[in-house]
Amino acid sequence: MPGHMRETVAYILGIIGSPAATPAMIQALRDPVPAVRLQAAKALGRTGNEAAVPALLGALPGADDQLGSQIFSALIKLGPLAVPALIQESKSGSAWKRWQCVRALGDIHDLRALPVLVKALEDPDHSVAWMGAKSLVHFGKSGIRPVLETLISASMTPWLAETASYVLNSRMQRDSAMKPYLEPLVQRMRESGFRVGTSVAARKALDQLIADGLIE
Repeated sequence: MPGHMRETVAYILGIIGSPAATPAMIQALRDPVPAVRLQAAKALGRTGNEAAVPALLGALPGADDQLGSQIFSALIKLGPLAVPALIQESKSGSAWKRWQCVRALGDIHDLRALPVLVKALEDPDHSVAWMGAKSLVHFGKSGIRPVLETLISASMTPWLAETASYVLNSRMQRDSAMKPYLEPLVQRMRESGFRVGTSVAARKALDQLIADGLIE
């Protein structure tokens, strides 16, 4: 079958979104024609089949940027089925892969991802750290406690102070009830002596938020 026809088949199967198409689309991920591989990745994201997850991740080595981005878009569509694998892949030595995993986990919005996203705030690659901060904002109040616990225990760096401040400030803008608790901490992290005082301020904010029933 010519390449353009294989591409059309993959496209149609993607529209149908049947789990039964999974084996054929997994095979199409190895097609010599790039457009077929791209359509196969799209289709696998619509199958709702857990078997698509390892196949998509297995296609990442050697994938160009377009196919790589499409693979992660497909994983996002698979939602909770992809979360365990994305958590594992977030430990990759590739900053690009970590960034994509953190973005995907934020979009899927599964609470299992919270530890990974909080850890990403300290990532040595600044683009990954910022994606971690932006992804945490999607979790609303659920992300506040783990961020505060990190600020209590972590070695403070300017980058952690900046990314954590972004998360906390975003929460204050959306939830005015939290502002009196979080604002002093954010102000502390913006001061020159933030390395010394942040842990104490974070502990105070966490204790008060728990005592007043704003977080569990």
